[in-house]
Amino acid sequence: MGLDLSHNAFSGSYRSFNSLRSFVCEAAGGSWPPHSDKKLDPKLWYIDDAFSKDTHPGLWEFLSHSDSMGEISPLLCASLAKDLEELLPTMVKMDSIGLGHIARNGGYVATVNKLIIGCKAAAAMGEPLHFK
Repeated sequence: MGLDLSHNAFSGSYRSFNSLRSFVCEAAGGSWPPHSDKKLDPKLWYIDDAFSKDTHPGLWEFLSHSDSMGEISPLLCASLAKDLEELLPTMVKMDSIGLGHIARNGGYVATVNKLIIGCKAAAAMGEPLHFK
């Protein structure tokens, strides 16, 4: 059992998806639970103040979205693709092959690129990105 995002944006285990979100969060200067800094709330994620819900709504939606159901609107898909593309130079510097489904996809950057392509496809079709 795993997570499939529509538009061929992601397919893998929930653990791999969580690992992907951790990678993206770190690229945004943040921390995804479990945190190495034990002073941070273990139930919350954190990103740099330069990224907010107003300035990066797609990134915000991606990090706060349920990992098992629901959808991301076409408008937020377009924002997510843009926000992820903005983070790509940082991600390239920190890329690792990862494990499991992330490694199968060619590493974190390749997996993010696949997500970007899926988000752009959903937005172009006027369709939401479905989590199933």
